[in-house]
Amino acid sequence: MPVGNPPLGGPLGRSRSRISASGLTTFLRCQRQWFLGRKLGLSGPTNPSQVLGIVIEDQLCGLFMHRPDASIDSLTSLSLWINEKIPEAAQRAYDDGLTAWQASLWHAEGSSWDDVHVEVLEEKLRSGMTLFMEEVNRCHSEHGGPFVERYRADDAPFEIPSPAWGDEPKFPVPEKVRSFGMRTWAKDEPMVWNAPGAPVSWHEAWEIARPWVKDPRVHQPQRLYHPGGWAAGELDLVMRWDGRIRLIDVKSGDPTSRFASSLQHQLRFYAWLWHETHDTMLVDGLEGWYLSGPHRIEYTPPTLEEIASMTEEFFSVNKAMQTMGS
Repeated sequence: MPVGNPPLGGPLGRSRSRISASGLTTFLRCQRQWFLGRKLGLSGPTNPSQVLGIVIEDQLCGLFMHRPDASIDSLTSLSLWINEKIPEAAQRAYDDGLTAWQASLWHAEGSSWDDVHVEVLEEKLRSGMTLFMEEVNRCHSEHGGPFVERYRADDAPFEIPSPAWGDEPKFPVPEKVRSFGMRTWAKDEPMVWNAPGAPVSWHEAWEIARPWVKDPRVHQPQRLYHPGGWAAGELDLVMRWDGRIRLIDVKSGDPTSRFASSLQHQLRFYAWLWHETHDTMLVDGLEGWYLSGPHRIEYTPPTLEEIASMTEEFFSVNKAMQTMGS
C-alpha cells in the first residue's frame, strides 16, 4: 500500500512537527535555511525550475495513466501512440506553470517565464516516457512478470492499484470527498486482458509495468505516515511490476545540478519510511529519473542494520528541528 491514512489532528494530518525528505535534505544542507523556510514560513524567491518540476511531474504521471488500445502490436507503435499525446501534455504543463508563476509573490533576480519554452517541456516528457518504455519493454520480454495471470483473472496483486484514467481514483480519506458516488471518473479507456496462458501483448505490458504514481485527480495528500506520527513523505513513483519494490524520484533537471547530491539522502529517507510503514519490508531499489537527458541513476537501498541507525538519526534530527529557535 503506497499511501497511508493521515493521523488525527490538523487539515488531513498536515503538521510542521513531522520530518520529511525535503525538510531533511534542506536541514542537512543549511539549518538556517530550514529554520527560515520551514519554521518561520519565510519562503525564498521562486524560479521557473521550481515551478516546472511540479507541473512536468503531474503531466508525466497523467501520461502513464493512459491505456493503449489492444490493437497496438509493437514497441514502435506503442511509442508513437504515447508520443502523440506529449505536445498537448506539454502545453498543459506550460499553462499550469504560468498560472503558478504569476501567483508567486517573489521571483528570483534575473529569472523570467519568458525563458520557458513548450518545446523544452516536450523533450522532458519524452525523456520520462523513454525511461518508462524501458520498463514496458522489459516487462514484455519477461512475459508480463509474476503477476500477469492474476491481472487477467481480475485479482489485482496490490491493495492500492496503479491509477489509470479508466478507473476510479483511490482517496486516502474517501469520507472527506463530497458527492463521491455522483462523480464520473472513467474515461473511455477500458482494459481488455488476454486469455489465461496467452502471450503477453504490448498493451498488457504497459498496463502491468505502469508504476504507482501520485494520482492528479486526488486532491488529498498521498503520503506515507510514520506510525509514531513524527515523519511523513510523499513518493513520486513506485515500480513493482517485477515483484521488486523500487522507489523512484523524478527530477526535471540533470545529475549535474547543485542539488543533485541531496537525491540520495531523499531516496534513503523514503526507503526508511517504507520499511517503517510496510511491516519492516525492505525496498529492492532506489532510482532518480532525470528528465534532462534522460538519465536513470540507481542507488543501493539501506540494509536492515542501516535502517536501525537511520531511525535514531532521523528522530534526533526531528528533535533538533522542534527545539530550534525556541
